[in-house]
Amino acid sequence: MSRPVDVVRTIDEAPIGRLQLRVVFLCFLVAAVDGFDAQAIAFVAPIVADTFEISRRDMGPVLAAALVGLMAGAFLLSPLADRIGRKSVIVGSVVVMGAFSLATTLATSREELLLYRFLTGLGLGGVMPNINTLTSEYAPARSRATLMTLMFVGFPFGAVVGGLASAPLIAAFGWKTVFVLGGVLPLILAAVLMTSLPESVLYLTGKSQDHQRILQILDQIAPGKVPRDAVFSLPSTEQSAASVLDLFRGGRLVTTALLWAIFFANLLTMYALFGWLPTVLNLAGLPLEQAIIGTVIFNLGGVVGGVVIARAVDHLGPIRVMTTAYLIGALAVAAIGVSSGSLPTAVIAIFMAGATVVGAQFGMNALAIGTYPTAVRSTGLGWALAAGRIGSIIGPIVVGALLAKELAMGALFVVFALPTVISAGMVGVLGIVRQPQSTRSVTPARSSGARGS
Repeated sequence: MSRPVDVVRTIDEAPIGRLQLRVVFLCFLVAAVDGFDAQAIAFVAPIVADTFEISRRDMGPVLAAALVGLMAGAFLLSPLADRIGRKSVIVGSVVVMGAFSLATTLATSREELLLYRFLTGLGLGGVMPNINTLTSEYAPARSRATLMTLMFVGFPFGAVVGGLASAPLIAAFGWKTVFVLGGVLPLILAAVLMTSLPESVLYLTGKSQDHQRILQILDQIAPGKVPRDAVFSLPSTEQSAASVLDLFRGGRLVTTALLWAIFFANLLTMYALFGWLPTVLNLAGLPLEQAIIGTVIFNLGGVVGGVVIARAVDHLGPIRVMTTAYLIGALAVAAIGVSSGSLPTAVIAIFMAGATVVGAQFGMNALAIGTYPTAVRSTGLGWALAAGRIGSIIGPIVVGALLAKELAMGALFVVFALPTVISAGMVGVLGIVRQPQSTRSVTPARSSGARGS
């Protein structure tokens, strides 16, 4: 007689093993190349502006072009991943990212730069929600925020390494070498992912019911614990049809709206700083090499802050931790603008801004993942990130307009900080209205048949 096995419970009760660590590591590498490619234009922005004779105001759209593509990619490719699988979309997105990063070296005008950065962004947009989703679906509930953050710190890590590598590369070989590196690395990684990255076992259970494939994966997660005649199932909340409308059903309307608003506000600040920090520091009198290091410090803060915030979230819950992080972040961002006369103070402010603004975004990713059932999980995070991308597009454009008006440095960073204050307030409201839909907190449904069992 076939025996029922709840896949979610099996993952939750098993120790973290080599398969899960491999998923985290490979998704970390994907996040790293994603972070490098997302930041590449910022590293070369002052040189590109001079090369193509682009004004400060007109550089805003160039910096935002990849973010427009990223938003489109998140909207289009996240629902696709809920239908054809996480792995296929991740690999395809990485190939697109690498191919059009290489194509950027062929640009001869501002318009071509806009096009190639937009197309690179399509790949970036398909990557982020799906590596978050895949990692979360292999993570036990007790360690989900930590594992997701260890994976996602690859994004600022890639920007850190990219920043450190870019300064000497630009000086020795010119700005195009940044995009060559940003193209070759993803294409190599895509080949590795094809053979080494597993598909989500929750997706396989809910969609394909490929008994042998599910059994092989669970055998690696819980060796000797899964019977060969098992019938695999998911909790009832995990088995709904994938639809964007499901993000607003089951008491999730207000929660989804708040998540989108928080993502919008935080990514507005984060990408305004990502895109313009090297240029702003350069305008404040720092040589380009040192200005790029300022961005490295910001991203390094994101790496450290992300890990600290994730551990705090696993122990204290996301609401209190992220509300506090956003409030500290607002103070740190504002402090950057009034600390330009003191390099040590500026370094501390930039580091703390990265630790809280970037670090809290990791926590928001984990919170969004835990809000939705498997069938719409990638869609849920993808649309939240896509809503956030509207903010990330607006941020660089607004900064360009403010710089064109020669707004004072202190006032500029106060403007940066305002959305972070708003994020803190909305996280507090989210804590009041949120109804968690995490798979780990529901009673398993009765088993459903599995092909080949």
